[in-house]
Amino acid sequence: MKHLSLTSLTLLTLLPFALHAEPMKIDMHGGKDIKAPSAMPVKKAKIFYGKVLEITPVMGYKYLKVDENGTKLWVAIADAPVKVGDNIGYDKRTVMKDFKSKTLDKTFKEIIFANDVYLPQKASTPRSMKDMLGLGAKKDPHAGMGIGMSPQPKEEKPSKPFVKKDTYTVEEVHMWRKNLEGKTVTLTGKVYKVSKGIMKRDWVHLGDGTGNEKKLTDDLVFTAPTSSIKAGEKVKATGTVAVDKDFGYGYFYPVIIENATFEVQ
Repeated sequence: MKHLSLTSLTLLTLLPFALHAEPMKIDMHGGKDIKAPSAMPVKKAKIFYGKVLEITPVMGYKYLKVDENGTKLWVAIADAPVKVGDNIGYDKRTVMKDFKSKTLDKTFKEIIFANDVYLPQKASTPRSMKDMLGLGAKKDPHAGMGIGMSPQPKEEKPSKPFVKKDTYTVEEVHMWRKNLEGKTVTLTGKVYKVSKGIMKRDWVHLGDGTGNEKKLTDDLVFTAPTSSIKAGEKVKATGTVAVDKDFGYGYFYPVIIENATFEVQ
C-alpha cells in the first residue's frame, strides 16, 4: 500500500484513554480489563496506515477491519465518520490479544485500541474530534461549545447577584455557574447543533438570544446518553450543572449541563 501523507489526514484522539490522570482499570466494551496510561506519552507514537474493509459499531466505538500492506487486522477507534474504503492512520500503543467482546459475543485474536487516529480530510466536512464536537476555531459563534482551552480562563465576577429561579437563561447559567454547580436547572431555547454518539453521549448546543458572543456565553452545551431532537427545534431542556469540566487534551468546559432531557415546544 502506498504510504499516506499526514497532510491529507486529520487527527482524531480516542479521548477515553485520557480522561483520568491516575492509572485505572477500564473495561473496553465488556472485554478484559487493561491499564489506562497515566498521562500523555512524551514522544509521539509511530503511525501505521491501512484501508478500511469492514466496520462494526460497538457502543460509541467502531471496530475497523483494515488492510495494512496486505495484512488484515482489527483496529478499534472512537465513533467517527469513517467509511469502507477510507485510508486511515493509527498508532499501536495498545494491542489486546484474545480479546473477548461480550457485546458482539466474539473473540478477536488481536485488536488494536488506537489512541491517535488520522481520518481522511474533506474540504467541506470537519473530520477531527474537535470539529465533530464543534471545538474548532470557526467564525460561526454557535459552531463552538463556549469552552476555554487549558490554562483555564480567568474567572469573571457575576454582573448581578444570584437569584434562584424556575427557569434560567443561557447567560445566567454562565454567569451563576458556581452557584448552580450540582443543581438541576431548566432552560428554554433553540437547538443550534446536535453531535450524536461521541464519547457515548449526544452533545446539544442551545441558545436563547442571551449572552455575549465574544465571551462565548451565548451558547450552552447539554449532554445526554441519547436524544431525538434536531437543529432548529425550540426545546425545554433540563439537566445537572457541571462546572470546570475537564476531559483532558484541552477539552475544558467552564460550565456544561449533563444527563439532560429535552421536550420539544
